[in-house]
Amino acid sequence: MELADRADALKVQGNVDGANTLFYQSFQSEREAALASREQQIGEPTESVLFRSAASLAYTIGDYREAERLVCMGLAGNPPVEIADELRNLYDAISIERNISQLEHSNGSKEQEKVTITVPIHERNLLNVLVRKFGWACIL
Repeated sequence: MELADRADALKVQGNVDGANTLFYQSFQSEREAALASREQQIGEPTESVLFRSAASLAYTIGDYREAERLVCMGLAGNPPVEIADELRNLYDAISIERNISQLEHSNGSKEQEKVTITVPIHERNLLNVLVRKFGWACIL
């Protein structure tokens, strides 16, 4: 995580290339630590914390598939409720970014359209799920 802290500092200073290099190195180290903790059966909450950290770094560097995989590995253990919730929230964020990335790639543009939707109050939760899942900007 020291590498990630240094990467954050470089990013703030405007050194994006240097920051990306350190984020990638930090991700590799954190992933190795998470996998080793699982192999050595260190136990919870250490294992799920390491997987959450590795998944977060994979998300930061834009490796969404690896981030998803690491989140799932973290959830596959027996994480404490708070960490499990954080892993699920991270998974949602990863899904949104992956979907946006796929849309941009398939459309070749970043055009946006403003749409007004009227939803019965009893369906509001469904709308919230769709907003999170597809990364829609929404005013409720």
